[in-house]
Amino acid sequence: MDDRDDNGLSLLVTVLGLFVSALLVLLVLKATVTSDGKSSPSTPSLPAAADAAQAQQNLSAALTTAEQARTAGQGGLDAAALQSIDPSLAFTSGASTDPHTVSVTPAPDGSSVALVARSTDGICWAVWWSPTSGSFYGAQTGQASCLAPVLNAPPAAAPVSSTAFGWQGGSFPAA
Repeated sequence: MDDRDDNGLSLLVTVLGLFVSALLVLLVLKATVTSDGKSSPSTPSLPAAADAAQAQQNLSAALTTAEQARTAGQGGLDAAALQSIDPSLAFTSGASTDPHTVSVTPAPDGSSVALVARSTDGICWAVWWSPTSGSFYGAQTGQASCLAPVLNAPPAAAPVSSTAFGWQGGSFPAA
């Protein structure tokens, strides 16, 4: 049997792949065109959802960098130390105004760190980490910029709001 003899299966797979791709593009275009430019908390627009995912992904990478800094003794938990370990992320001791900038505030005693990134829909996504207490994840809604809070101890569980970070263990809360 010749390797090229697949009874048209490769053509069928190619056509089905193109069809599925076209449907996905159509759905994205429809969502973009029919969007009124506003997103509600229950149905975020595709760009806002992608932005939130990007902020959370960058925070997860920043958390890995902080863990590396502490466990390998590669420096402190401040923005400059984290930036030197992972130059692919933008660490700052100031506020984050986009999902690509991570605001960093170490605890005064250097035992923990708070990391925050803002998605363009105004949600501040946060991670607090300590080598002894682990990770806590948080969010705060409706913010023009996001500054990582000073936390000397693990944050208490709380609901997400526009006036304060809502925290939980294990994963990012729904915002």
